[in-house]
Amino acid sequence: MVSPAPSALRVHQRLPRMATVEPGTIRCPRCGMHNPSQAQFCMRCGTPLAQLCPVCGSGNPPDAHFCLRCGAPLRGEQAPERRVVSVLFADLVGSTSLARRLDPEAMRRLVGEYFTAMREEIQRHGGTVEKFIGDAVMAVFGVPAAHEDDAERAVRAALAMQQRMPALNAALGADLHIRIGISTGEVVADPRARQGGEFMVTGDAVNLAARLQQHAPADGIVVDDRTRRATRPVLHCVPLTAAVSGDVAARAYWQVTGVAERTGGKGLRAPLVGREDEVQFLLALYRRVVDGRQHHLATIIGSAGVGKTRLVEEVLAALEESATPPHVMRGRCPAYGEGLTYWPLAEMLKVESGIKDSDPSGAAVEKLRALVTHWCAPLLGLEESARIAADLAAVLGVEAGGVEGLRGEAHHGRKLAVEGLAAGARQVGEVGEGPDGEVLLRAFRNFLLARAQECPLLVVFEDLHWAEESLMDLVERLALRGLEAPVMTLGLARPELLERHPEWGGRIRNYTALSLPPLPREEGHRLVGALLPGEAVPPEVRDAIVAKAEGNPLFIEEILRMLIDGGSLVRGERGWGLASPTVEIRIPDTIHSILAARLDLLPPLERRVTQDAAVMGRVFWLGALLATDSLSSAEAVAALERLQERELVEERAPSSLAGEREFVFKHALVRDVAYSTLPKAARSDRHLRFARWLQGSATQSRDKFLEVLAYHYEQAWRYRFETGDKAPSLARQAIAALRAAGARALALRTLPEARRLYERALAVLRNAGLDGDVVLLMELLTGRSEVVKWMSQPAVLLEDTETVLRLAPAVDRDDLLARAWLNRAFAEYLHERLEASEEALGRALRLFADLGDRQGEAEALEVLGRITEGLRGTLSKAHVAYRKAMALYRQLQDGQGLARTMAYLGRSLLDAGDLEEARRVLVEGLALARAHHERISEAKCLMGLGVMAHLAGDSPTSIRLHEETIALVQELGDAVGAAAVRRHLGMHYLRQGRVDEAEREMRAAYALYREHAPDEPAFILRGMAEVLLARGDLLAAADHAERALAGIAPEDPVGLATYGATLGRIRAAQGRGQEAEELFRRSLEFLEKSEYRVDLALTLYKYGDALRLLGRPGQARQILERARQLFARMGASGFVQEIGKMLPVVTS
Repeated sequence: MVSPAPSALRVHQRLPRMATVEPGTIRCPRCGMHNPSQAQFCMRCGTPLAQLCPVCGSGNPPDAHFCLRCGAPLRGEQAPERRVVSVLFADLVGSTSLARRLDPEAMRRLVGEYFTAMREEIQRHGGTVEKFIGDAVMAVFGVPAAHEDDAERAVRAALAMQQRMPALNAALGADLHIRIGISTGEVVADPRARQGGEFMVTGDAVNLAARLQQHAPADGIVVDDRTRRATRPVLHCVPLTAAVSGDVAARAYWQVTGVAERTGGKGLRAPLVGREDEVQFLLALYRRVVDGRQHHLATIIGSAGVGKTRLVEEVLAALEESATPPHVMRGRCPAYGEGLTYWPLAEMLKVESGIKDSDPSGAAVEKLRALVTHWCAPLLGLEESARIAADLAAVLGVEAGGVEGLRGEAHHGRKLAVEGLAAGARQVGEVGEGPDGEVLLRAFRNFLLARAQECPLLVVFEDLHWAEESLMDLVERLALRGLEAPVMTLGLARPELLERHPEWGGRIRNYTALSLPPLPREEGHRLVGALLPGEAVPPEVRDAIVAKAEGNPLFIEEILRMLIDGGSLVRGERGWGLASPTVEIRIPDTIHSILAARLDLLPPLERRVTQDAAVMGRVFWLGALLATDSLSSAEAVAALERLQERELVEERAPSSLAGEREFVFKHALVRDVAYSTLPKAARSDRHLRFARWLQGSATQSRDKFLEVLAYHYEQAWRYRFETGDKAPSLARQAIAALRAAGARALALRTLPEARRLYERALAVLRNAGLDGDVVLLMELLTGRSEVVKWMSQPAVLLEDTETVLRLAPAVDRDDLLARAWLNRAFAEYLHERLEASEEALGRALRLFADLGDRQGEAEALEVLGRITEGLRGTLSKAHVAYRKAMALYRQLQDGQGLARTMAYLGRSLLDAGDLEEARRVLVEGLALARAHHERISEAKCLMGLGVMAHLAGDSPTSIRLHEETIALVQELGDAVGAAAVRRHLGMHYLRQGRVDEAEREMRAAYALYREHAPDEPAFILRGMAEVLLARGDLLAAADHAERALAGIAPEDPVGLATYGATLGRIRAAQGRGQEAEELFRRSLEFLEKSEYRVDLALTLYKYGDALRLLGRPGQARQILERARQLFARMGASGFVQEIGKMLPVVTS
């Protein structure tokens, strides 16, 4: 029989058997290969298998901790690590009753045979037997070395264990049955624990696997959802619906039913994106092979998931449509298993011959003979054909008689050593001690030569980085000898191939290496767009996905699959969209496994340096490595050089720290996975060491690294806290660093980040049990208040100030009390409770005066100006307050405060109709704001200049300035401010007659405001009322205007006047003249006495238009003319022209 291949791309009900770890073998620490006990170098990758003693120079096994000759220590103890592993628990069903019936010795023998069989299957699949507990077996996959398919290996091992039971029962004369539970999750793995008889891994995954085993049926395998997701492409699972108890009942779990074809992600099929040049290159290379009838070897080299196979699929599809399509032969090099040397050749020959896994050996031999005879006999003769068939049969798992029969016909007397498997058939590719390499090379070369006589051949070796040395030698020698035939050999490999064979291809004349880099960012966006059609997924989420994957197509697919499986992405009428406004993009297990397996291949020193560097972030420094670990400079430099050669890190110049060599992880996910392996205690220690190093090294650029410093102090405390230590002293250091970073972010007006920093400091304070420190709590709340007041978030501001005012009597801190009253005044102002604001501000001013705090006094005068504008409508008094504040800011040399006050003064002068002075102040304020990074004031100045451009009739400038303001305010995180600017832009469009665009801006402003504030935005409702009036929807317009007017506080006369005028105009359009007259009378009664000249002119303009609608043209012309004269005196030429065009239409 020809036994089934282990290819996960095919359906196999009988699973492959994996390599047994025989006693006395040496496992390579780099690639995991098991070597004979006498080996000094790994037969797969060439890594030395002996450790040289630093004292006596003797060789020692790779797992020895002390020299076998002199007892000197060979290396440091391997530290515990956090790992994502798959845990398998298997238990005999009914073993208790069996033990009652059997003699103890018989039971011991039976259980011993059972344990031996189970161990073999576990180890064949690359697992580690952790414990035999009674008659239960616990195994771990992913320790001591991770593989990218550990979850799959665990389930395949479980299936193989189940399949082993019938033969075991037959041999023992028993009727044993097992049930198995498997879970995947994060554990702490400590290889040293086994020396003391303890468990090597600890974590919930261990407990869960044991509980799942208890709920499995006899002869059943139950897995958790994480294992099911990891193995879904290759295994069939069904939900388990049996009643269960305990915490397992709250989780999804599944029963394995068999093996499946590999499929793509749920609803996803990745197109080829960004590889057009590579496709054309390979097509041109193929044409050269065909035209020149010369063999050529090409290797496509790229990291896991970068798209090597997808590229080949695209090339093959293009070649199928070409004038000379090739015949394609494909084979894959498996990552693990028995007898894998020539596995790819066996796969090719099976497909070419039509050999099935279920074919008896005789049938397989006949099919192979027929194939070879058909192609080789016409060119080489029957005798040579028989010889070729016999030599090629050596790579198939056939019974000896069949092969000998072929050799007899060929008069070929060499004997082939063929062993049978326990199941009665050999694995494809297993040939005992292996065929003679030269004989096989000759046979395969002649077969390709004959086969290529009909049409060109394309021979594809996938996963060449996992190939055995003999196969690598065959491929290389085939290329060296060449073929005068159109044969192109294509190898697909990861960069690990070049680590094992740095000279690969160097001796071959017709050789090409094609490196496949990650996709550029824009191509990553194209791929996400192709996988997620529609516009429902926000651009920022797409950006986050592309940034996380960093150009790796597989990583993009797996991240999307994770989001779909987790319910974060759902398909709707508009295509794919988010199920909730926020989404967390984590590392999927599939990606984690790939990268963890890559890191586990690193030698210990390089792995240690990678972990140390990962603590610092994506960017790190050589000096910091030396400070965070007990490495010598030579060790660290040598490790970094090797990591650069492996393309895991690269040196970056110039360094952001003077005098320090700076490095960066080439892929952020590599850093993330390396970091995830460190236990929390080790993370805390390294974060603290790095923070202290950075604090001492970045003295000349301290401000630049404040946030980085805060993060590392915070993380150092956090991991102490998560392991049961509140660490109050470290918490205070973290709070101090976070507070300093928050103040810095506030000064730079990066408000969302400043708020987050203060809130993180507050979280540390509470979790560390330091909230009894009243002064510290008040200081942090005051810091957050200073941030949120510029983000237009009065609710948070009011809550914080109330807390500070409540705590203030317990401490003697008038500075904090004064600041609290000032912020309380600001909060009340934002809530439009102007009298309460005025009262709070008076308290603040008195306290600042008593303290001699001129900075506080200047800020209070600034707020006084704003309150005076709104409460009294007396702009000139507000201007006095602003100018006093400006004088103080000049004395204090506070450019930010000066710019901020000039922005307020400029807008106030604009309201007063003094447009010339307003322009001067706003232009000067804008320059000052930009010079001092006062971005809030920059936005206010831009907004004011945009309104002035609108008044002057300069539409392009006005629109440009409004759009600049919107972008800046959104960047600052002020959603309410952005809504206000969009409302202004909408009014600009409306006055141009662009009603659709005006409505779009109004609705966007409303949605943005309501997303971040609980109350209805009266100013936006008013704008929407005017849009609806322009559309002729009078009922809706009136409703909006009424709601807007109801939202104005009684102590806000300016708002009552202007909002009343809007409703008056709508009432006139409705024909309700008396109500309209009364509303305009009230509005003008206040505005005529106020200093709000622009609002007066605008209200007169609306009143004139209302009179026109009411059929009173004479009065309308009189009022409109007055409005035109007011606009003319201000210099608002745009409105002068607009009214001038309207007046002739209004007939008397």
